[in-house]
Amino acid sequence: MRTQRFNLSDTQRFLLRNVSIIGLGLFINQMLQTVGSIVLARELGDPDRFGEVNLLLQIFGMIALFLNFGFNSSLIYAFSRKPLEAVQNNFRVALTGSILFSLIIGLMLLALAPLLANYYHLPELRGALLLSSIMFIFNSILNIGVASFSGNRDFGTQAFFMVITTALSTTGTVLGVLLPRGSLSLLENISLWMGVGAFLTAFIICIKVERVHKPLWFGVLPIQEVKNMLAYGLPTWAGNIAKAFQQPFLVMMVGSSSVLAVGYLANGFRITGFIGIITWAFMIVTLPFVAEKAQDVEESKHRGTSCIRYNNILLYPLTAIICLYPSQINGFLFGSDYSTGDSATYIRLMALGVLFSSVGRLGGSIMAGIGKTKSTFWVMIAAGIFVVIFVPMVAASSPVLAVWIYTGGWAVSALTMIGFYYFEKFALNWWKAYGEPLLPTIAMLVMMEAGRFAKSWFPLFVCLGLLALLVFTIWIERTRKPRSKAAQRAVVVE
Repeated sequence: MRTQRFNLSDTQRFLLRNVSIIGLGLFINQMLQTVGSIVLARELGDPDRFGEVNLLLQIFGMIALFLNFGFNSSLIYAFSRKPLEAVQNNFRVALTGSILFSLIIGLMLLALAPLLANYYHLPELRGALLLSSIMFIFNSILNIGVASFSGNRDFGTQAFFMVITTALSTTGTVLGVLLPRGSLSLLENISLWMGVGAFLTAFIICIKVERVHKPLWFGVLPIQEVKNMLAYGLPTWAGNIAKAFQQPFLVMMVGSSSVLAVGYLANGFRITGFIGIITWAFMIVTLPFVAEKAQDVEESKHRGTSCIRYNNILLYPLTAIICLYPSQINGFLFGSDYSTGDSATYIRLMALGVLFSSVGRLGGSIMAGIGKTKSTFWVMIAAGIFVVIFVPMVAASSPVLAVWIYTGGWAVSALTMIGFYYFEKFALNWWKAYGEPLLPTIAMLVMMEAGRFAKSWFPLFVCLGLLALLVFTIWIERTRKPRSKAAQRAVVVE
């Protein structure tokens, strides 16, 4: 039996260690994407052409949301609770179902490619989408392989493959711009090389899965197991679509009237993506972390509270910094040409959208951990319905208002998630989760805002603000009330 050391229990150390691993992988991912975007922006030297490339990538992102049909999240849940059965049956079911569904997606894309090319008045988009059809089959295989390691709580391997996937995808995008195209257009060349990257990544992860899990790749598909996996995974899949489609949908709607605005939006999402990876890291770890103790209500509540608390300790100050200095950050990364007009407003609204979305996204992972996946779907619908209904009405005339709607939808989603906690009788410790982590950020903001009046002393006040953030964060952790002895039971962490 392990004893609690200082203020961190075994479960908290497990959570923070693995979130750090995943967070590092996601940070590297975001850096690779940002560097790739910088290279594209500077190599193309044309904001309109840059917008066209980002439009293609956003369409790819939209299509990728529909892959796997929920089998990947079901596989994570299966590995977390019954790993032997997952290796013998669930992996094969998930892989087969995902591949079959990706084939359907590919056929639909073949049919839609001419329509999308006409809609955006971009003829070369048709060929690029046709070439990309095969890429999504490899991506579906990759997602199932990654899910097996996530459910097995092998987060180091999962982070490694996330980085490999992004590295090869980004490399393919850059090569599509830099290498000779022959008879291919720019967008077609990018699509071709991204497909090569997807094939290599899927091949590598299949070798790793065979060496580690040695699953039964071929055999009968137990009908009851298929039904069980779909019953768990479909609400999560639908919720993820409602959650993640909003960003590419927003960009695609704005892009129908201005590819220049697409470039500004894409850069804003790149910047705010750095704070988004915090919640993403916690989401990846939270599902198997909470699922492991799903039968113990108090322990699972404690784990859920801890996930949200540490997510907010990191998310609050970074969101505040981006909202304070959007133009400076944008100009430094992408150049002064991309920090004009409404770009600062876009970035601030997107940062707040990420903050609000973290409530529903992380809450959805907690609910999935206790087997309540239907709430995830409705929470994400609460966010997406505003984007679907109102953004097409205003995107052409006012892209800024469209982003306001995007952010407002996530605010409504956050309130809806809080309501579902009570509906499922799973209310958390709200002060520890959301209130107390805000104190260090308030201290930082006071110092930094005071520095605006200090003129030449401004850098000093920025440093003092960061120091206040660190000191107050340590203080709230040291003064945190420990759990009762009855609650401090031994937890086996592998």
